Amino acid sequence: MIELSVIDSDRFRILRPLDRGGIGRVYLAYDEGLNREVALKQLRRRYADDSQLRSRLLFEAEVTAGLEHPGVVPVYGLGQYADGRPFFTMRLIRGDHLNSAIKHFHRTDQPGGWLSGLCSLLDRLVDVCYTVAYAHSRGIIHRDLTPGNIMLGVHGETLVIDWGLAKPLGCPSPVDEGESSPAAPWPASARDLAQTEVGQNAGTPWFMSPEQVAGQPDWLSPATDVYTLGATLYMILTGQAPFDGQEADEVRKLVQQGILPPPRQLNRRIDPALEAICRKATAMAPEDRYASPLDLGDDIACWLAKRPVTARPTAASQDRVADPAI
Repeated sequence: MIELSVIDSDRFRILRPLDRGGIGRVYLAYDEGLNREVALKQLRRRYADDSQLRSRLLFEAEVTAGLEHPGVVPVYGLGQYADGRPFFTMRLIRGDHLNSAIKHFHRTDQPGGWLSGLCSLLDRLVDVCYTVAYAHSRGIIHRDLTPGNIMLGVHGETLVIDWGLAKPLGCPSPVDEGESSPAAPWPASARDLAQTEVGQNAGTPWFMSPEQVAGQPDWLSPATDVYTLGATLYMILTGQAPFDGQEADEVRKLVQQGILPPPRQLNRRIDPALEAICRKATAMAPEDRYASPLDLGDDIACWLAKRPVTARPTAASQDRVADPAI
């Protein structure tokens, strides 16, 4: 179990809300002890007496703290309010969500042209793929990778946030060859919590994999995150989430049927090779996807470097090669 410093709630002055989720809220707070602004995530008051949700927030804090990587927000400390609600503080990320950057890209003319703007977003996604690959090496899958859970910092950093639905896969592998494997970055109680979610559809429907929609946590694997990364690539390419405009229940049915319109059906400027990468990442069967986020990131990086990619376009997707100058 990761040892986190327990901090006094009186040390932090809440300034304004930053974001909200299902069980928690994130605030801009001022750390009176160190005279700096931080992000503070706390359990919502309505859940103060829910022991399972308290455990879930603690789980998120410890998983995030255990993933020491440039693509994961550093956790500063863990605390508890008088009513028992836990909170934790993190580095304040100044920037925007990938979701907003994608919408801006598709709605406005880019200074360097369409291709330049696309490449900038793809560079960010490559960073995300490598961050998620690191998490997998530590025995953690994210389960809720969406453009809204990716932050683009003003200093060029790309960070994966909101690990509240993460699921442990087993013992993490060593960081370096010859190094003994450290303790798993989650407490035993949280491991049990993550394994009791049978039948629950954890995640955001428009970005969920078929196995997530099926509601069977034991079916989840690193391929689940590969699918959600592919769904994020889909939004980068098309400007809309998979099955955009559909209600959540209908989306779940379409995901299980594997009915996802090809990206070039929505945007003919997309290079067939990029579409092939996206379709491979979002294949219905996990074994047909990339073996890991690392492989997905490498294929996108190859496309950016104008090298051949491993994904193969379908005959239909090659009927018109996209003009990158558009």
